[in-house]
Amino acid sequence: MKINRTGLRQLLDSSMITAALMSHAEEIKAVAEATAPVDSGTYKGSFEVWARRRMGVRKDRTGAAVINSARHARFVEYGGDGAPAHHTLLRAATNGRGT
Repeated sequence: MKINRTGLRQLLDSSMITAALMSHAEEIKAVAEATAPVDSGTYKGSFEVWARRRMGVRKDRTGAAVINSARHARFVEYGGDGAPAHHTLLRAATNGRGT
C-alpha cells in the first residue's frame, strides 16, 4: 500500500481536523481555567484558544493552540522571582487527554 501524500497533506490541513483540534483545545482551556491559581483573577480569565494554520515542519497543516495572554502568565506557568511554578497549561494538556 502506498500513501497518497497529497491527500494526506490535504487531510492534515482540512477544516475537519481543525474542528477536532479546536474541540480538544477548548477542553484543555476548560481544565486550565478550573485549575488556575487565583490572585486577582486576571490569569484565570486570560486563556484563549487559537486556530493555527501553516504548522508543522513544512507549514502544511492545521493546528490549535491554548494560550494565556496575561502579562504574568509565564511566571505562573514556570515560576520565577521566588514564585513557584504552577504548570497550569502543562497539567491541563497532559491530564485532560481523553476527556
